[in-house]
Amino acid sequence: MTTRPGRSGIVAALLACLIAACVSRLPDQDRRIHDEVAIAKMSAADLWRDFDEDPAGARARYWGQAIEVSGTPTEVGGGAPGGFYLLFVETGAFGVRANLLDDDAATIVESAGDGTRLTLKCYCDGLDGHVVLRSCVTP
Repeated sequence: MTTRPGRSGIVAALLACLIAACVSRLPDQDRRIHDEVAIAKMSAADLWRDFDEDPAGARARYWGQAIEVSGTPTEVGGGAPGGFYLLFVETGAFGVRANLLDDDAATIVESAGDGTRLTLKCYCDGLDGHVVLRSCVTP
């Protein structure tokens, strides 16, 4: 004999799906990035160009996905947990902001200090002035 979920069970499941679909911002520190396979590998300049030319299309392609970006950081910032980032400036004051995973931040910041080209694997969180990447680690 098969049991069917009650009406409240169906409503709860639908509500959970709707809430998940409404998420508009990713967590700052998501260690799952280490195990993710990047769906794309590109320069920070190409990622910026994608969002600059077609913000909606770029968001549809990259939001919530692990991607690898490469470039030479123009700014290193932070100092407090959850606050370390690298900035790859592309246009004026805006570009790609890579917020670093705390576990890996010290190593990444140290290697970014000498103007070396870096590759990071991050979750893409879309355009908010900068193209924002979260939970960035070295691949």
